[in-house]
Amino acid sequence: MDGMNRRKVIGWTVGVGAIVVVSIGTLAAIPSGGQRPAQIPIPGSATTALGQLEKLGPDGTIPKNIAETVLIPVGAKAESYKNLNPNGANFDGYVLYRVPMSPPKALAFFKASLPDAGWHLYDASATKGQDVILASKAGNNGFYWEVGIKDPYPAHSAGSQLQLRILQISFS
Repeated sequence: MDGMNRRKVIGWTVGVGAIVVVSIGTLAAIPSGGQRPAQIPIPGSATTALGQLEKLGPDGTIPKNIAETVLIPVGAKAESYKNLNPNGANFDGYVLYRVPMSPPKALAFFKASLPDAGWHLYDASATKGQDVILASKAGNNGFYWEVGIKDPYPAHSAGSQLQLRILQISFS
């Protein structure tokens, strides 16, 4: 094989290899939404937030495969609801909860329960003094959804208060 053909073969081999690596990496990064065992034991018992999330918009606004998989601690009480974009194209709303656990335990609960319910947890950090947990999942309505747990703080009585925000992601 002469030098020119050898360079072409090496060039094609490197190019095809790079495409394969990029393709595998891209596919691995897409959240599947499938169920998998919890990485961390869920502290306390869980129930679905479906009933509260349905109060944020008309029936069917939040797909059931999204609303049914947002888990909250058993005994959580919804204190208020807010649809932040009632006439907009993308859904955005939140529920304020009082939960029967301390702020650190509430954060630990959501860090464990969201991935266990098929959500891709992509942020769990403290920013500007606020604790935030963010996760995403593909809805069966063709959109991605994001759920955020914001800033649990001690309630006046036992437990803590936190905001659970849910929004529809549009890439257009």
